[in-house]
Order: sequence, then C-alpha cells, then structure tokens
Amino acid sequence: MRYLKVLALVILFFLSMVFFIQNTGDLSKEVTLSIELMQYKFMSQPLPYYLLILTAFAVGAIFCLLYFMGDKIRLSGQLRNCRTRMANLEQEVNSLRNLPLDEGNYPSAEESEEKA
Repeated sequence: MRYLKVLALVILFFLSMVFFIQNTGDLSKEVTLSIELMQYKFMSQPLPYYLLILTAFAVGAIFCLLYFMGDKIRLSGQLRNCRTRMANLEQEVNSLRNLPLDEGNYPSAEESEEKA
C-alpha cells in the first residue's frame, strides 16, 4: 500500500510539473488583487498566477493538516477512554470469576431444586 501512495505522489508531482512547464507563459502573467469594503479599498502588488496557485495549495495543505491533527487528538482521547473502560470491565469480570459459587444465589438453582 505504501508503494501505491508513493507512486500516486510521483504521478501527481509529474503532472503538476508538466502543467507548469506547458503553461509558463500564461502562469507568469501578473494579476492585481483588490477588495473594497465600504469605503476602504485594498490592492495587492502585482502577483504572478503561479504564486497564487502555489499559495492556495500551501494554505489548503495547512488547513488539512490542522483538521486531521485535531481529529487525531480527539480520536486518541476516545481511544484512551475506551481502553480505561475496557480495563475496568476486565477487572470486574476477573473479580466475578473469583467469587465462590453458591447454589442458592442463582435462579436456575432454585428451579432445579423445585423440580426435584
């Protein structure tokens, strides 16, 4: 499975390099980003398209990393709680196994005495 992941990453890298090489002229064009909020107007310096694409990819990767780290922390907390509960239940089962058996404490023993 690990080899398939590496192969997929190599193919993705290869395709992205081909994309950038074939579109160098178009991706080198500059764009100025602007936003107007009420009376304020913000404008960026002229930026090439490829920088915007790479920045968007990096920001998306960071957000995915943060999301999955939070999910891993949450799941590891749940796993810890389940393991603690399982250990407590195993301890309870072991303590119940070590109890002496009395015929009078069980309903099935009373039924068998009545039949006899």
